[in-house]
Amino acid sequence: MEIKRTLEGYKALLKKIGINETPFTNDEGKIMLLGRRWVLLDVDYFPEFMIHVTEQIVGPIAKEFTYWFGYAYGEKVAERQIEMGVPKEYVLPSIFAMAALFAGWSVTKIDKMDLEKGYLKVHSYNNFELDSAKAVGRKTNFKFTRGVVDGIFSVLIGAKTQSKVTLEGDTIIMEITKR
Repeated sequence: MEIKRTLEGYKALLKKIGINETPFTNDEGKIMLLGRRWVLLDVDYFPEFMIHVTEQIVGPIAKEFTYWFGYAYGEKVAERQIEMGVPKEYVLPSIFAMAALFAGWSVTKIDKMDLEKGYLKVHSYNNFELDSAKAVGRKTNFKFTRGVVDGIFSVLIGAKTQSKVTLEGDTIIMEITKR
């Protein structure tokens, strides 16, 4: 009851100061998707500002950490989908759908996917990582995004992957292959 009363007070406060956004959270103040808790992150702070701050502490290895963190995250997300019974050919499209419709990460279109040959090519539009870099005045090499997609695809093909990223305007083109 205390949580509900607090949340109602917050909603009234926001309305009073002119913020009329519809909450994404449930009655417990949690964003829940697929039975898991999620959070929203501001483009100014994640991932590029986090990388910048980490670089100041540990040096350039921060970008590699970001890639491997994304890779491990991608593996876990793919494994969770498979455990839920999602057929392998739908795992990547469903994760991309959730990233676009629920997380606001990007709108990623699969151009070609061959699980047997271990090849994937995608176009990513409105990518959060690119917008994050722009917001803090940095260039990005898409370590987190690449890591996530590499990790997902590695689970689907049962092998380690490598990726190449090119940028055409604001469109990210990724090609992922089996190592």
